Amino acid sequence: MQPLPTLFLDRDGVINRRTVGDYVRRPADFIFETNVLNALRLLAGHFGHIVVVTNQAGVGKGLMSGADLAAVHRKMLAAVRRAGGRIDRVYHCPHRPDAGCSCRKPGVGMALQAQADFSDINFENAWMVGDSLSDMQLGQALGMKTILISGKEEEAKALAALAVDGRFESLWAFAEAYCTAEAQIFTAEAQRRRDVE
Repeated sequence: MQPLPTLFLDRDGVINRRTVGDYVRRPADFIFETNVLNALRLLAGHFGHIVVVTNQAGVGKGLMSGADLAAVHRKMLAAVRRAGGRIDRVYHCPHRPDAGCSCRKPGVGMALQAQADFSDINFENAWMVGDSLSDMQLGQALGMKTILISGKEEEAKALAALAVDGRFESLWAFAEAYCTAEAQIFTAEAQRRRDVE
């Protein structure tokens, strides 16, 4: 039996509302997107690992501290746990876009760190869900399936032309579609086994 896949999630615009032109600098600024907590609860049973990979250049620019970011993530993780969902690890790149680091998406450093921490991660059995070009480029560079969440208007033209594995309005819409499809596959496989027996 194939291991459960890994789910890589972008944060801003997927899990929480983006602050266009700024950063989510403190817990009070962090507002979940509609139905995200239900989506994460639903997805928890279908993925072996669920990890967040997020660029947070506000730290490198001095607009917020590492402690501020950690407080935001504590709020996020606590709410997800209370709702019955799961995020196994949060990886962030604190560097400015001009820093030349390998961790800032579309660089693959955060995903490789996740694989180092969870040795059973297989990128060919993984999904990258994000709202930006850099998310999709990260997923494609490592052979993941890519799911684009709509809403990033400033990249709309480039994203419209990009070949991805799926496009959804929200993480909830993806979760519903994915879990329904998985249930159909499971039911069909069970029926096939019964027919063979």
